[in-house]
Amino acid sequence: MSKLKLKSTTLAALALLAGFSAHAQDTTVSTYIVQIKGEPVATYQGTVAGYAATQPAAGSPLQYGSPVAQSYAAYLHGRQLDVLSSIPGAQVISQYDTVFNGFSTRLTAAQAATLALNPNVAGVYKDKILHSTTISTPKFLGLSTPGGIWSQTANGQNINGEGMVLGDVDLGVWPESLSYADHVDSNGLPTFSGGTLAYGPPPASFSGSCVTAEGFNPAQHCNNKLIGAKFYNANLLSGGETLDWTAFNSPRDDLPPHGGHGDHTGTTAVGNSNTPTLVNGVAMGLASGMAPRARISVYKVCFTYTDSTGTTGNSCDQADSMAAIDDAVKDGVNAINFSISGAEDTTDDIVEQAFYRASLAGVFVAAAAANSGPTQTVNHPSPWLTTVAAATHDRLLAGTVTLDNGTVFNGNSLNTTALPATSLIRAEDVGTGGGAANLCFSDPTAAQAAGQVLLDPAKVSGKVVICTRGTNARVDKSLAVLNAGGVGMILVDNGTGLVSETNSVPTVMVTAADGATIKTYATTAAKPTAALSAFFISTQPAPTIAAFSSRGPNMADANIMKPDLAAPGVSVIAAVTPTLTQDQRNAVANGSLVPPTAWAAYDGTSMATPHVSGVSLLLKQAHPTWSPAAIKSALMTTSYSTLDDGLSGMQNGKLPWSQGSGFINPLKAIDPGLVYDAGKADYVRYQCLTQPSDVSAADCSTYGTLDQTYNLNQPAITVATITGSVTVTRTVTNVGNATATYTATASVPSFTTTVSPSTLTLAPGQSQSFTVTLANNASPDGMWQYGSMVWTDGAHQVVSPINAKAGKGIAVTGQINGNMPSGSRLVTVNTAFNGKLSAIKGGLKDVTMGPVTTLAPLAYDLTTMTQACQNGGAYFLKSYDFVVPAGTIVARWALRQQDVSGVNDDNDILVLDPNGTPYISGNAGSNESVQVLSPVAGNWRACVAAYSGTRAMKHQLSSWIVGPGDKGGNFNVLLPAKVYAGGTSTMGFSWSGLTMGERYIGGVQLVDPSGNVETSTGVRVEPNGGLPLTQDVSAGSAKDLTSKN
Repeated sequence: MSKLKLKSTTLAALALLAGFSAHAQDTTVSTYIVQIKGEPVATYQGTVAGYAATQPAAGSPLQYGSPVAQSYAAYLHGRQLDVLSSIPGAQVISQYDTVFNGFSTRLTAAQAATLALNPNVAGVYKDKILHSTTISTPKFLGLSTPGGIWSQTANGQNINGEGMVLGDVDLGVWPESLSYADHVDSNGLPTFSGGTLAYGPPPASFSGSCVTAEGFNPAQHCNNKLIGAKFYNANLLSGGETLDWTAFNSPRDDLPPHGGHGDHTGTTAVGNSNTPTLVNGVAMGLASGMAPRARISVYKVCFTYTDSTGTTGNSCDQADSMAAIDDAVKDGVNAINFSISGAEDTTDDIVEQAFYRASLAGVFVAAAAANSGPTQTVNHPSPWLTTVAAATHDRLLAGTVTLDNGTVFNGNSLNTTALPATSLIRAEDVGTGGGAANLCFSDPTAAQAAGQVLLDPAKVSGKVVICTRGTNARVDKSLAVLNAGGVGMILVDNGTGLVSETNSVPTVMVTAADGATIKTYATTAAKPTAALSAFFISTQPAPTIAAFSSRGPNMADANIMKPDLAAPGVSVIAAVTPTLTQDQRNAVANGSLVPPTAWAAYDGTSMATPHVSGVSLLLKQAHPTWSPAAIKSALMTTSYSTLDDGLSGMQNGKLPWSQGSGFINPLKAIDPGLVYDAGKADYVRYQCLTQPSDVSAADCSTYGTLDQTYNLNQPAITVATITGSVTVTRTVTNVGNATATYTATASVPSFTTTVSPSTLTLAPGQSQSFTVTLANNASPDGMWQYGSMVWTDGAHQVVSPINAKAGKGIAVTGQINGNMPSGSRLVTVNTAFNGKLSAIKGGLKDVTMGPVTTLAPLAYDLTTMTQACQNGGAYFLKSYDFVVPAGTIVARWALRQQDVSGVNDDNDILVLDPNGTPYISGNAGSNESVQVLSPVAGNWRACVAAYSGTRAMKHQLSSWIVGPGDKGGNFNVLLPAKVYAGGTSTMGFSWSGLTMGERYIGGVQLVDPSGNVETSTGVRVEPNGGLPLTQDVSAGSAKDLTSKN
């Protein structure tokens, strides 16, 4: 199952970037999130006269209900309303006070611009609406085995989540699932009726509640297991969307096809042990969550809705999600599961910032890495949360395809019955009218948009059809076969990875290679037939990173490794919502029907994430004073490597960009020996360097600023640019019960690696710092090298990955941004030589706007988009050719939401260099950009593709080709008089006299004493009165567009 998607755009993503006056008459009203200056309750330290500090001490829960916290929250609410009152008629939708200080409201762009200039406002962000994207795992993870964690004790109780509370921010709950029962029968199995009460009252630290709403009665549906249930959709509905009939306006999870996700994540994390499961009527054994004795509080933020065009989708509104996160921390949860996507290339995101403050309140956050792999698309880049990749486990829901020549192919399946040998055909041979039908669409409109036709019933009836994965949903393909009279399907993978799921006809999914062989057989055999087996449970070597799991490196900070670790995320069986008719659904809504329950196997980083959030509760129960960073460290330093998945280059599953530190090993994590802890001082110093606008100047003064982001105290060491040598600092804390002496060993290929001191003797609770020096002795520039460091005392192995990349002789930031007509920036330069630095500059150059062009949308995949661009265009794609002269400093292509025909239009950009190398910007919406520094000379092609929106989607492409001859804006560069090998120095950029509302690009190439261009920096200035700029997509950070399907 695909992962739910969530993202926001800043105010600058709107028409505001074109200048306030250009949109002064725009009366379109949208939802905005307004951030007010000042810390929220979770991180407030008593800086306002008359209001005492409310931030909890390390290891202590937030006391939101205390008089001190209530008084400060009321103060925040008052300040928020004071700001809002400056906009006549504006009304509050949601107010936030715990992990975010602000509110959401409906505004015009002009009103939003006015608020952004208010001195009490820290930021204004436009809300974004996006569509939605366990049986054996406890044993595989060492939880339920003899001697496993559940059999161990802490403080007189088994370590099984007792006393802990999970906050599941997702799609809701199906409360009839036995995973949420609080009684057990005489056999120890969960039950709602009779039996023995198995849970006492909710923990005293928890203050949440259940709400009464459609199909949800707290007296009936909440108990001592399911102790909280709320829902949040005020911001979603304020935009005019209506809930689909499959949705419940309540904490109850929605029905298929978009529902079930919330129930799956919740039961995976903390579902009751010994819960009987049935998948398609087949008994699959007894299921358990990772922390089966933990309680759960549900915060539903994702809803199935229908928009004004009649399109049905699933949305997790950002403003509603912020309200849920705020409440979860306020209610006193110990961990948050967030199987929803987020930022890719910044920590300056309101959800990431909310999680920062949640971590300071002691709440562990596990977040999904995203399902857009195997490309560099990892989500949730922030160091204060744990980003989870998806891997296989040892159970496989398998099926076989047997041809009449005796050849057997293994694949994935959930067939409940076998299909005997049946006539076999390829979908591409049986399209109506002889058209292309290889993708097997059930809907004629969608098929036409993709250049496909429907399957011809006259040719398909009674046969097994070979369909190809891509563009439309996998289950839609089996529905297409059923509609055409087919009786079975062989689904050929496109390299994304095999999955087991319920289909309309018996189905087996096979690899692309096996599929090619089967297709050849189908066209060459005299009377080709295929038999499909019923599914069976098999074992497989594991774990292996799933192909769909999004990879790093981290696009927000290459010195912070992401993802952090991996967990089971393939064929995970957990509770979901049942398929009901609309009448049955209405009966559930009015309380006249007690609905059935259902179970299913889902795939996704969404499924991996609750394994980690659940295990975090076990560690928190065993070690109540551990911080979220200590829990993350214990999980990372005790993990083990996944198996080779066979992918090449930086997408290989064994690399840290795929698996992080490795696959979780909870049994060792419970006793890690040492941890790399971090708290407010560490994260403030980090943000004072990376995003100073996200922290107060007073905190930067108090705690200081990191010299380099790689010196943040993380379990992994990642250094993206080493010019000569680098020394990294880390601090470890002994969390064992006795004094221990640890000795370090470290190695990284092509680097001399030195740990100093290499021996540490630490008493329980004692911390000590050490350094790791990485000196390049053979590594080529730009090539990552992978090693590790191990601290051991004989009983523990504390393992940290080390990822190091040698840089050129000059290292400097790749981008400078400005938002005022005049400005300046100072940046640090690292050099690997002694002598003089020189520069070649170009710009600042104003934008060139392309013609207005109209396209028709197509829900394409990356392959389809690339082929159309190479071919020079298609009905959904327009190509633009550019000549990039030799010596060009920067080339940039961009779209803005205001330069397309609709606010909900989703366009993408693909750029091909003269060698055909693709550079892709594939965000949700139409704020897209590709920028290439020091591009190779020759013929370049930029293509704009219409993914979804109105039938006639218009756009205007912006472009800049900047060379040394382009001058403007009094653009100047100030260089240091002399630089030194292994040293740092400062260089400056300045500009003046630019026009408000225009957009300028420039760049600088830095040159060594031999005349070689070592590196380049882009300069982007968009004078708009001080508003933040939209986030860029770096060249080469390609997003797999199949993730949009």
